[in-house]
Amino acid sequence: MRHPIHPMLVHFPVATWFLSTLGDIAGLFTHEQTSWVAGVLLVIGTTTALLAMVAGMLELGKIDQQSPAMKVANQHMMLMMTSWSLYAVSLFLRLDGTRLGQPGMVAIALSVAGLIVLCIAGWLGGKLVYEYGVGGRSDPS
Repeated sequence: MRHPIHPMLVHFPVATWFLSTLGDIAGLFTHEQTSWVAGVLLVIGTTTALLAMVAGMLELGKIDQQSPAMKVANQHMMLMMTSWSLYAVSLFLRLDGTRLGQPGMVAIALSVAGLIVLCIAGWLGGKLVYEYGVGGRSDPS
């Protein structure tokens, strides 16, 4: 494949997690159904992130083991797995059987922590692309 698929897949879970966290925070100040929408976005983001992580693992194998980019890639990968775990636990804490319920403060705190870790991991992902050229074409054709 000439173009890596990982960068194309990551935007959807990142956007849904970000909006989910905003929905959780908004739900603290309003009586609207933002927390239910946040839960649906968590389901979508957590599921689609699995596809992005698989694609990322495939891309990881293309990085030279001796490259300084490999250290950054490993940090990015570990932080993304941490963020995914925080969001997944937040999702499970708001489940009432198979239905989404109101999130408690722990679930909301985990979403906020997930977003903080996500931002750091995203910065490292950008560093991989723009500083180290990971995922770019090796030939201009």
